[in-house]
Amino acid sequence: MKNNLSQSLWRSVRQSLGRFIAIVLIIMLGVLLFVGIKAVSPDLYGSADRYISQQKLSDLRVVSTAGLTRADVQRVKKVSGAQVQPEKSVYILDQKRSDVAQLFAYRKSDTQNQLKLKSGHLPQRSDEIVLDQLAKSKGYQLGDTYRVKNNNLKTQTYRVVGFVTSPLFVDDEERGAANIGDGSVAYFAYLPATNFKASVYTALSVHFPQLQNHSSFSSTYKKQAQRKLAAVKKALRGRATARQTNLQQQALAQIKQQQQQLDQQKAQLTQAIGATAATQQLASAQAKLTAARQQATAIERPTYTYTKRAGNPGFQGYGDMTTRIAAIANVFPLFFFLIAGLITFTTMTRMIEEDRGQIGTLKALGYTKWEIARNYLLYGIAAALLGTVLGVVIGAHTLPLIVFKAMTQYVYTAVVLDYPVNAIWLAVLFSFFVTLGAVSIVLTRELREKPAALMLPKAPKAGKRILLERIGFIWRRLSFNQKVSYRNLFRFKARMWMAIIGIAGGDRLDPDRLRHS
Repeated sequence: MKNNLSQSLWRSVRQSLGRFIAIVLIIMLGVLLFVGIKAVSPDLYGSADRYISQQKLSDLRVVSTAGLTRADVQRVKKVSGAQVQPEKSVYILDQKRSDVAQLFAYRKSDTQNQLKLKSGHLPQRSDEIVLDQLAKSKGYQLGDTYRVKNNNLKTQTYRVVGFVTSPLFVDDEERGAANIGDGSVAYFAYLPATNFKASVYTALSVHFPQLQNHSSFSSTYKKQAQRKLAAVKKALRGRATARQTNLQQQALAQIKQQQQQLDQQKAQLTQAIGATAATQQLASAQAKLTAARQQATAIERPTYTYTKRAGNPGFQGYGDMTTRIAAIANVFPLFFFLIAGLITFTTMTRMIEEDRGQIGTLKALGYTKWEIARNYLLYGIAAALLGTVLGVVIGAHTLPLIVFKAMTQYVYTAVVLDYPVNAIWLAVLFSFFVTLGAVSIVLTRELREKPAALMLPKAPKAGKRILLERIGFIWRRLSFNQKVSYRNLFRFKARMWMAIIGIAGGDRLDPDRLRHS
Protein backbone atom coordinates (compact mmCIF):
# COMPACT_ATOMS: atom_id res chain seq x y z
CA MET A 1 0.00 0.00 0.00
CA LYS A 2 2.87 2.36 0.77
CA ASN A 3 4.47 1.58 -2.58
CA ASN A 4 1.19 2.34 -4.32
CA LEU A 5 0.94 5.66 -2.50
CA SER A 6 4.55 6.57 -3.37
CA GLN A 7 3.93 5.68 -7.00
CA SER A 8 0.79 7.78 -6.87
CA LEU A 9 2.83 10.73 -5.55
CA TRP A 10 5.38 10.55 -8.36
CA ARG A 11 2.62 9.99 -10.88
CA SER A 12 0.94 13.17 -9.62
CA VAL A 13 4.19 15.10 -9.99
CA ARG A 14 4.76 13.80 -13.54
CA GLN A 15 1.19 14.34 -14.65
CA SER A 16 1.05 17.85 -13.25
CA LEU A 17 4.70 18.74 -13.81
CA GLY A 18 3.81 22.21 -15.04
CA ARG A 19 1.87 22.95 -11.87
CA PHE A 20 4.66 21.56 -9.67
CA ILE A 21 7.24 23.70 -11.48
CA ALA A 22 4.95 26.71 -11.21
CA ILE A 23 4.66 26.29 -7.43
CA VAL A 24 8.44 25.88 -7.14
CA LEU A 25 9.05 28.98 -9.26
CA ILE A 26 6.53 31.06 -7.32
CA ILE A 27 8.14 30.11 -4.01
CA MET A 28 11.60 30.63 -5.49
CA LEU A 29 10.69 34.13 -6.71
CA GLY A 30 9.30 35.17 -3.34
CA VAL A 31 12.28 33.75 -1.43
CA LEU A 32 14.75 35.17 -3.98
CA LEU A 33 13.48 38.72 -3.57
CA PHE A 34 13.03 38.46 0.18
CA VAL A 35 16.40 36.88 0.97
CA GLY A 36 18.27 38.72 -1.81
CA ILE A 37 17.21 42.19 -0.75
CA LYS A 38 17.65 41.29 2.92
CA ALA A 39 21.23 40.24 2.10
CA VAL A 40 22.16 43.54 0.43
CA SER A 41 22.52 45.63 3.58
CA PRO A 42 24.65 43.10 5.57
CA ASP A 43 26.81 42.53 2.50
CA LEU A 44 27.39 46.27 2.07
CA TYR A 45 28.38 46.58 5.71
CA GLY A 46 30.57 43.49 5.48
CA SER A 47 32.39 44.76 2.38
CA ALA A 48 33.07 48.11 4.02
CA ASP A 49 34.29 46.47 7.23
CA ARG A 50 36.65 44.18 5.32
CA TYR A 51 38.19 47.12 3.45
CA ILE A 52 38.44 49.13 6.67
CA SER A 53 40.14 46.22 8.43
CA GLN A 54 42.57 45.56 5.57
CA GLN A 55 43.60 49.22 5.26
CA LYS A 56 43.69 49.85 9.05
CA LEU A 57 41.41 52.88 9.10
CA SER A 58 41.96 55.00 12.21
CA ASP A 59 39.14 55.21 14.74
CA LEU A 60 39.74 58.86 15.62
CA ARG A 61 41.60 61.83 14.17
CA VAL A 62 42.74 64.88 16.13
CA VAL A 63 43.44 68.20 14.37
CA SER A 64 44.52 71.53 15.86
CA THR A 65 44.48 75.00 14.31
CA ALA A 66 48.01 75.54 15.66
CA GLY A 67 49.37 72.11 14.78
CA LEU A 68 50.17 69.23 17.14
CA THR A 69 53.43 68.59 18.97
CA ARG A 70 55.21 65.64 20.53
CA ALA A 71 53.61 66.60 23.84
CA ASP A 72 50.18 65.99 22.26
CA VAL A 73 51.36 62.63 20.93
CA GLN A 74 52.60 61.54 24.36
CA ARG A 75 49.34 62.59 26.01
CA VAL A 76 47.22 60.54 23.60
CA LYS A 77 49.51 57.51 23.85
CA LYS A 78 48.64 57.31 27.56
CA VAL A 79 45.00 56.51 26.70
CA SER A 80 44.36 52.80 27.28
CA GLY A 81 44.87 50.78 24.09
CA ALA A 82 45.61 53.82 21.90
CA GLN A 83 47.96 53.50 18.93
CA VAL A 84 48.95 56.98 17.72
CA GLN A 85 50.23 57.90 14.27
CA PRO A 86 51.32 61.56 13.73
CA GLU A 87 50.62 62.92 10.23
CA LYS A 88 51.58 65.93 8.13
CA SER A 89 49.77 67.42 5.15
CA VAL A 90 49.45 70.65 3.17
CA TYR A 91 46.94 72.10 0.73
CA ILE A 92 48.27 73.25 -2.64
CA LEU A 93 46.92 74.62 -5.88
CA ASP A 94 47.56 72.23 -8.74
CA GLN A 95 49.94 74.14 -11.06
CA LYS A 96 48.56 72.27 -14.06
CA ARG A 97 44.80 72.74 -13.60
CA SER A 98 44.34 75.07 -10.61
CA ASP A 99 42.56 72.39 -8.60
CA VAL A 100 43.02 72.15 -4.84
CA ALA A 101 44.94 69.06 -3.76
CA GLN A 102 45.80 67.79 -0.29
CA LEU A 103 49.32 66.39 -0.07
CA PHE A 104 49.98 63.88 2.72
CA ALA A 105 53.30 62.69 4.11
CA TYR A 106 54.00 59.04 3.24
CA ARG A 107 56.01 56.74 5.48
CA LYS A 108 56.47 53.09 4.71
CA SER A 109 56.34 52.33 8.43
CA ASP A 110 52.82 53.79 8.88
CA THR A 111 50.37 51.22 10.21
CA GLN A 112 47.14 53.22 9.92
CA ASN A 113 45.17 54.49 6.91
CA GLN A 114 47.19 52.35 4.54
CA LEU A 115 46.95 53.08 0.83
CA LYS A 116 45.52 50.57 -1.60
CA LEU A 117 47.54 50.55 -4.80
CA LYS A 118 45.50 50.61 -8.01
CA SER A 119 48.42 50.89 -10.46
CA GLY A 120 52.16 51.61 -10.40
CA HIS A 121 54.05 51.53 -7.10
CA LEU A 122 54.29 53.51 -3.86
CA PRO A 123 56.92 56.29 -3.43
CA GLN A 124 60.45 54.98 -3.03
CA ARG A 125 62.48 58.14 -3.67
CA SER A 126 62.13 61.71 -2.41
CA ASP A 127 60.98 62.98 -5.84
CA GLU A 128 58.20 60.39 -6.34
CA ILE A 129 54.50 60.91 -5.69
CA VAL A 130 51.33 58.80 -5.86
CA LEU A 131 47.99 60.39 -6.74
CA ASP A 132 44.41 59.72 -5.88
CA GLN A 133 42.73 57.53 -8.50
CA LEU A 134 40.44 60.50 -9.18
CA ALA A 135 43.45 62.36 -10.58
CA LYS A 136 43.24 60.12 -13.64
CA SER A 137 40.12 62.03 -14.62
CA LYS A 138 42.22 65.20 -14.44
CA GLY A 139 44.50 63.84 -17.16
CA TYR A 140 47.39 62.53 -15.04
CA GLN A 141 49.18 59.34 -16.07
CA LEU A 142 52.05 57.26 -14.75
CA GLY A 143 55.36 58.96 -15.45
CA ASP A 144 53.92 62.49 -15.60
CA THR A 145 55.77 65.39 -13.97
CA TYR A 146 53.92 66.87 -11.01
CA ARG A 147 54.88 70.40 -9.94
CA VAL A 148 53.97 72.16 -6.71
CA LYS A 149 54.62 75.63 -5.33
CA ASN A 150 54.71 75.54 -1.55
CA ASN A 151 57.33 76.83 0.88
CA ASN A 152 56.58 74.01 3.33
CA LEU A 153 57.95 71.39 0.92
CA LYS A 154 61.64 70.84 0.13
CA THR A 155 61.04 69.40 -3.35
CA GLN A 156 58.80 71.19 -5.84
CA THR A 157 58.91 68.72 -8.76
CA TYR A 158 57.86 65.05 -8.60
CA ARG A 159 57.25 62.09 -10.87
CA VAL A 160 53.89 60.30 -10.72
CA VAL A 161 54.63 56.64 -9.94
CA GLY A 162 51.21 55.30 -8.88
CA PHE A 163 47.50 55.77 -8.30
CA VAL A 164 45.89 54.78 -4.99
CA THR A 165 42.77 54.81 -2.85
CA SER A 166 42.72 55.73 0.83
CA PRO A 167 40.33 54.56 3.57
CA LEU A 168 40.07 58.22 4.62
CA PHE A 169 38.20 58.99 1.39
CA VAL A 170 35.62 56.37 0.41
CA ASP A 171 33.37 58.33 -1.93
CA ASP A 172 34.72 59.46 -5.32
CA GLU A 173 32.40 62.46 -5.20
CA GLU A 174 33.79 63.88 -1.94
CA ARG A 175 37.35 64.69 -0.87
CA GLY A 176 36.77 67.15 1.98
CA ALA A 177 37.23 70.91 2.39
CA ALA A 178 40.30 73.16 2.11
CA ASN A 179 41.29 76.64 3.29
CA ILE A 180 42.53 77.74 -0.15
CA GLY A 181 41.14 77.98 -3.67
CA ASP A 182 37.43 77.30 -3.97
CA GLY A 183 37.43 75.55 -0.59
CA SER A 184 36.88 72.06 -2.01
CA VAL A 185 39.58 69.39 -2.35
CA ALA A 186 39.63 67.83 -5.82
CA TYR A 187 41.99 64.94 -5.02
CA PHE A 188 44.72 63.86 -2.61
CA ALA A 189 48.32 62.75 -3.06
CA TYR A 190 51.09 61.13 -0.99
CA LEU A 191 54.80 62.00 -1.13
CA PRO A 192 57.75 61.04 1.11
CA ALA A 193 57.56 62.55 4.60
CA THR A 194 61.17 63.79 4.35
CA ASN A 195 59.95 66.57 2.04
CA PHE A 196 57.92 68.30 4.76
CA LYS A 197 59.69 71.17 6.54
CA ALA A 198 57.17 71.77 9.33
CA SER A 199 58.21 70.61 12.80
CA VAL A 200 54.64 70.23 14.05
CA TYR A 201 52.08 67.66 12.95
CA THR A 202 48.89 68.39 11.06
CA ALA A 203 46.84 65.56 12.59
CA LEU A 204 47.02 62.57 14.90
CA SER A 205 45.42 59.31 13.80
CA VAL A 206 44.36 57.12 16.72
CA HIS A 207 43.58 53.41 16.42
CA PHE A 208 42.10 51.11 19.08
CA PRO A 209 42.61 47.39 18.24
CA GLN A 210 39.96 46.31 20.77
CA LEU A 211 37.26 48.13 18.76
CA GLN A 212 37.93 46.15 15.59
CA ASN A 213 35.85 43.17 16.72
CA HIS A 214 32.71 45.14 15.91
CA SER A 215 31.34 46.52 12.66
CA SER A 216 32.13 50.22 12.19
CA PHE A 217 28.42 50.81 11.60
CA SER A 218 27.13 48.94 14.65
CA SER A 219 25.75 50.64 17.74
CA THR A 220 28.25 48.74 19.90
CA TYR A 221 31.20 50.15 17.99
CA LYS A 222 29.77 53.67 18.06
CA LYS A 223 29.26 53.56 21.82
CA GLN A 224 32.76 52.26 22.51
CA ALA A 225 34.30 54.74 20.06
CA GLN A 226 32.48 57.56 21.84
CA ARG A 227 33.98 56.45 25.15
CA LYS A 228 37.45 56.38 23.61
CA LEU A 229 36.88 59.84 22.18
CA ALA A 230 35.99 61.11 25.65
CA ALA A 231 39.21 59.55 26.99
CA VAL A 232 41.31 61.25 24.28
CA LYS A 233 39.66 64.61 24.99
CA LYS A 234 40.41 64.14 28.69
CA ALA A 235 44.05 63.33 27.91
CA LEU A 236 44.41 66.54 25.88
CA ARG A 237 42.59 68.69 28.42
CA GLY A 238 44.54 71.90 29.00
CA ARG A 239 46.72 71.42 25.92
CA ALA A 240 45.03 74.27 24.03
CA THR A 241 45.95 76.77 26.74
CA ALA A 242 49.46 75.36 27.07
CA ARG A 243 49.95 75.56 23.31
CA GLN A 244 48.73 79.17 23.29
CA THR A 245 51.18 80.09 26.08
CA ASN A 246 54.02 78.32 24.27
CA LEU A 247 53.35 80.14 21.00
CA GLN A 248 53.19 83.48 22.81
CA GLN A 249 56.44 82.80 24.65
CA GLN A 250 58.21 81.82 21.42
CA ALA A 251 57.02 84.97 19.67
CA LEU A 252 57.87 87.23 22.64
CA ALA A 253 61.34 85.63 22.97
CA GLN A 254 62.13 86.58 19.38
CA ILE A 255 60.77 90.09 19.95
CA LYS A 256 62.90 90.42 23.08
CA GLN A 257 66.04 89.60 21.11
CA GLN A 258 65.09 92.10 18.46
CA GLN A 259 64.38 94.71 21.14
CA GLN A 260 67.84 94.19 22.64
CA GLN A 261 69.43 94.61 19.22
CA LEU A 262 67.35 97.73 18.62
CA ASP A 263 68.43 99.21 21.96
CA GLN A 264 72.09 98.60 21.11
CA GLN A 265 71.65 100.25 17.70
CA LYS A 266 69.85 103.15 19.36
CA ALA A 267 72.80 103.77 21.70
CA GLN A 268 75.32 103.48 18.88
CA LEU A 269 73.41 105.75 16.48
CA THR A 270 72.81 108.35 19.20
CA GLN A 271 76.54 108.61 19.89
CA ALA A 272 77.56 108.64 16.22
CA ILE A 273 74.93 110.85 14.58
CA GLY A 274 73.12 112.69 17.33
CA ALA A 275 69.76 112.28 18.96
CA THR A 276 67.84 113.99 16.11
CA ALA A 277 68.81 110.79 11.46
CA ALA A 278 68.49 108.27 14.90
CA THR A 279 65.04 109.33 16.38
CA GLN A 280 63.20 108.75 13.09
CA GLN A 281 64.82 105.37 12.33
CA LEU A 282 64.51 104.07 15.85
CA ALA A 283 60.90 105.26 16.16
CA SER A 284 59.93 103.32 13.03
CA ALA A 285 61.69 100.15 14.21
CA GLN A 286 60.22 100.51 17.69
CA ALA A 287 56.72 100.87 16.23
CA LYS A 288 57.13 97.60 14.33
CA LEU A 289 58.33 95.77 17.44
CA THR A 290 55.45 97.19 19.47
CA ALA A 291 52.96 95.96 16.87
CA ALA A 292 54.64 92.54 16.82
CA ARG A 293 54.45 92.37 20.62
CA GLN A 294 50.75 93.16 20.50
CA GLN A 295 50.19 90.43 17.91
CA ALA A 296 52.13 87.94 20.01
CA THR A 297 50.10 88.65 23.12
CA ALA A 298 46.89 88.46 21.04
CA ILE A 299 47.56 84.91 19.78
CA GLU A 300 44.31 83.05 20.32
CA ARG A 301 43.95 79.71 21.97
CA PRO A 302 44.03 77.00 19.28
CA THR A 303 41.00 74.82 18.62
CA TYR A 304 41.27 71.02 18.84
CA THR A 305 38.91 69.15 16.52
CA TYR A 306 38.07 65.46 17.01
CA THR A 307 36.73 63.39 14.13
CA LYS A 308 35.41 59.83 14.32
CA ARG A 309 35.16 57.53 11.33
CA ALA A 310 31.71 58.85 10.51
CA GLY A 311 33.27 62.28 9.97
CA ASN A 312 35.54 61.09 7.13
CA PRO A 313 34.40 62.26 3.67
CA GLY A 314 31.79 59.85 2.27
CA PHE A 315 31.75 57.49 5.26
CA GLN A 316 28.48 58.66 6.79
CA GLY A 317 26.84 58.86 3.36
CA TYR A 318 27.66 55.20 2.74
CA GLY A 319 26.23 54.21 6.10
CA ASP A 320 23.05 56.25 5.57
CA MET A 321 22.51 54.74 2.14
CA THR A 322 22.95 51.21 3.51
CA THR A 323 20.50 52.00 6.32
CA ARG A 324 17.91 53.14 3.76
CA ILE A 325 18.38 49.91 1.80
CA ALA A 326 17.85 47.96 5.03
CA ALA A 327 14.62 49.90 5.63
CA ILE A 328 13.45 49.10 2.10
CA ALA A 329 14.31 45.44 2.66
CA ASN A 330 11.98 45.38 5.66
CA VAL A 331 8.95 46.43 3.57
CA PHE A 332 9.06 45.90 -0.18
CA PRO A 333 10.17 42.23 -0.39
CA LEU A 334 7.35 41.38 1.99
CA PHE A 335 4.79 42.28 -0.69
CA PHE A 336 6.39 39.86 -3.14
CA PHE A 337 6.54 37.20 -0.48
CA LEU A 338 2.89 37.63 0.50
CA ILE A 339 1.76 37.50 -3.12
CA ALA A 340 3.85 34.38 -3.72
CA GLY A 341 2.40 32.82 -0.58
CA LEU A 342 -1.18 33.56 -1.57
CA ILE A 343 -0.66 32.20 -5.07
CA THR A 344 0.94 29.05 -3.68
CA PHE A 345 -1.86 28.64 -1.14
CA THR A 346 -4.52 29.02 -3.85
CA THR A 347 -2.73 26.63 -6.24
CA MET A 348 -2.30 23.92 -3.62
CA THR A 349 -5.95 24.32 -2.57
CA ARG A 350 -7.16 23.96 -6.16
CA MET A 351 -4.95 20.90 -6.73
CA ILE A 352 -6.40 19.05 -3.74
CA GLU A 353 -9.96 20.01 -4.65
CA GLU A 354 -9.41 18.64 -8.16
CA ASP A 355 -8.27 15.32 -6.62
CA ARG A 356 -11.50 14.85 -4.66
CA GLY A 357 -12.39 11.78 -6.68
CA GLN A 358 -9.01 10.15 -6.08
CA ILE A 359 -9.17 10.97 -2.37
CA GLY A 360 -12.63 9.44 -2.16
CA THR A 361 -11.44 6.29 -3.96
CA LEU A 362 -8.45 5.88 -1.63
CA LYS A 363 -10.66 6.41 1.39
CA ALA A 364 -13.14 3.81 0.09
CA LEU A 365 -10.27 1.32 -0.38
CA GLY A 366 -9.41 1.58 3.31
CA TYR A 367 -6.52 4.00 3.33
CA THR A 368 -6.28 6.04 6.52
CA LYS A 369 -6.50 9.82 6.56
CA TRP A 370 -2.79 10.07 7.38
CA GLU A 371 -1.82 7.78 4.52
CA ILE A 372 -3.88 9.85 2.09
CA ALA A 373 -2.57 13.14 3.45
CA ARG A 374 1.07 11.99 3.39
CA ASN A 375 1.34 12.23 -0.40
CA TYR A 376 0.09 15.80 -0.49
CA LEU A 377 2.26 16.78 2.45
CA LEU A 378 5.33 15.33 0.73
CA TYR A 379 4.30 17.09 -2.48
CA GLY A 380 4.14 20.42 -0.62
CA ILE A 381 7.40 19.77 1.25
CA ALA A 382 9.21 18.95 -2.00
CA ALA A 383 7.94 22.10 -3.72
CA ALA A 384 8.68 24.32 -0.71
CA LEU A 385 12.14 22.86 -0.13
CA LEU A 386 13.21 23.06 -3.76
CA GLY A 387 11.82 26.57 -4.23
CA THR A 388 13.39 27.81 -1.00
CA VAL A 389 16.85 26.42 -1.75
CA LEU A 390 16.86 27.87 -5.26
CA GLY A 391 15.56 31.22 -4.01
CA VAL A 392 18.12 31.49 -1.21
CA VAL A 393 21.11 30.58 -3.39
CA ILE A 394 20.13 32.72 -6.38
CA GLY A 395 18.92 35.66 -4.28
CA ALA A 396 21.98 35.85 -2.00
CA HIS A 397 24.38 35.69 -4.97
CA THR A 398 22.68 37.95 -7.51
CA LEU A 399 20.86 40.94 -6.00
CA PRO A 400 23.79 42.09 -3.79
CA LEU A 401 26.14 41.91 -6.80
CA ILE A 402 23.74 44.02 -8.86
CA VAL A 403 23.71 46.67 -6.13
CA PHE A 404 27.52 46.58 -5.85
CA LYS A 405 27.91 47.17 -9.58
CA ALA A 406 25.65 50.20 -9.31
CA MET A 407 27.77 51.70 -6.48
CA THR A 408 30.91 52.45 -8.46
CA GLN A 409 31.62 55.70 -6.60
CA TYR A 410 32.74 53.90 -3.44
CA VAL A 411 36.16 52.35 -2.88
CA TYR A 412 34.83 49.32 -1.01
CA THR A 413 35.72 46.81 -3.71
CA ALA A 414 36.01 43.74 -1.46
CA VAL A 415 32.65 42.10 -2.17
CA VAL A 416 31.35 40.06 0.77
CA LEU A 417 28.45 37.69 0.08
CA ASP A 418 26.94 36.23 3.24
CA TYR A 419 23.70 34.38 3.84
CA PRO A 420 21.27 36.35 6.07
CA VAL A 421 20.41 33.55 8.49
CA ASN A 422 17.38 35.22 10.07
CA ALA A 423 15.86 36.07 6.69
CA ILE A 424 16.47 32.51 5.46
CA TRP A 425 14.69 31.01 8.46
CA LEU A 426 11.75 33.33 7.91
CA ALA A 427 11.65 32.34 4.24
CA VAL A 428 11.73 28.63 5.12
CA LEU A 429 8.97 28.97 7.71
CA PHE A 430 6.78 31.03 5.40
CA SER A 431 7.30 28.69 2.42
CA PHE A 432 6.38 25.62 4.43
CA PHE A 433 3.50 27.45 6.05
CA VAL A 434 1.82 28.37 2.76
CA THR A 435 2.29 24.90 1.24
CA LEU A 436 1.68 22.64 4.21
CA GLY A 437 -0.89 25.04 5.62
CA ALA A 438 -2.95 24.82 2.43
CA VAL A 439 -2.65 21.03 2.40
CA SER A 440 -3.63 20.71 6.05
CA ILE A 441 -6.62 23.05 5.87
CA VAL A 442 -8.10 21.66 2.66
CA LEU A 443 -7.42 17.99 3.45
CA THR A 444 -8.92 18.36 6.91
CA ARG A 445 -12.09 19.68 5.31
CA GLU A 446 -12.19 17.15 2.48
CA LEU A 447 -11.39 14.08 4.56
CA ARG A 448 -14.37 14.76 6.82
CA GLU A 449 -16.70 13.85 3.98
CA LYS A 450 -17.72 10.32 3.12
CA PRO A 451 -16.12 8.52 0.13
CA ALA A 452 -19.37 8.64 -1.84
CA ALA A 453 -19.57 12.44 -1.47
CA LEU A 454 -15.92 12.87 -2.41
CA MET A 455 -16.38 10.88 -5.63
CA LEU A 456 -19.06 13.31 -6.79
CA PRO A 457 -18.16 16.70 -8.32
CA LYS A 458 -18.02 19.46 -5.77
CA ALA A 459 -21.08 21.65 -5.72
CA PRO A 460 -20.52 25.28 -6.68
CA LYS A 461 -20.06 27.66 -3.82
CA ALA A 462 -23.40 29.07 -2.76
CA GLY A 463 -23.98 32.69 -3.56
CA LYS A 464 -24.94 35.10 -0.83
CA ARG A 465 -25.85 38.69 -0.52
CA ILE A 466 -23.07 41.09 0.31
CA LEU A 467 -23.32 44.17 2.47
CA LEU A 468 -23.33 46.47 -0.53
CA GLU A 469 -26.56 44.87 -1.81
CA ARG A 470 -28.32 46.06 1.31
CA ILE A 471 -27.53 49.67 0.38
CA GLY A 472 -30.17 49.93 -2.31
CA PHE A 473 -29.53 53.42 -3.71
CA ILE A 474 -25.90 52.42 -4.48
CA TRP A 475 -26.52 48.83 -5.61
CA ARG A 476 -29.24 49.82 -8.10
CA ARG A 477 -26.86 52.22 -9.87
CA LEU A 478 -24.20 49.55 -10.50
CA SER A 479 -23.91 47.75 -13.84
CA PHE A 480 -24.29 43.96 -14.13
CA ASN A 481 -20.52 43.44 -14.53
CA GLN A 482 -19.82 45.60 -11.50
CA LYS A 483 -22.28 43.59 -9.39
CA VAL A 484 -20.68 40.32 -10.49
CA SER A 485 -17.21 41.65 -9.71
CA TYR A 486 -18.16 42.78 -6.22
CA ARG A 487 -19.89 39.47 -5.47
CA ASN A 488 -16.88 37.45 -6.66
CA LEU A 489 -14.51 39.56 -4.57
CA PHE A 490 -16.32 38.55 -1.39
CA ARG A 491 -17.00 34.96 -2.48
CA PHE A 492 -13.33 34.25 -3.25
CA LYS A 493 -11.50 36.04 -0.50
CA ALA A 494 -8.06 34.58 -1.29
CA ARG A 495 -8.18 36.05 -4.78
CA MET A 496 -9.41 39.33 -3.35
CA TRP A 497 -6.44 39.58 -0.99
CA MET A 498 -4.03 38.67 -3.78
CA ALA A 499 -5.39 41.53 -5.85
CA ILE A 500 -5.29 43.99 -2.94
CA ILE A 501 -1.74 43.12 -1.87
CA GLY A 502 -0.53 43.01 -5.47
CA ILE A 503 -1.91 46.45 -6.28
CA ALA A 504 -0.70 47.89 -2.96
CA GLY A 505 2.77 46.46 -3.49
CA GLY A 506 2.89 47.71 -7.07
CA ASP A 507 1.97 51.20 -5.93
CA ARG A 508 4.61 51.20 -3.20
CA LEU A 509 7.21 50.00 -5.71
CA ASP A 510 6.36 52.75 -8.19
CA PRO A 511 9.66 54.13 -9.63
CA ASP A 512 8.72 57.72 -8.76
CA ARG A 513 8.14 56.76 -5.11
CA LEU A 514 11.46 54.92 -4.94
CA ARG A 515 13.28 57.84 -6.53
CA HIS A 516 11.89 60.31 -4.00
CA SER A 517 12.60 57.98 -1.07
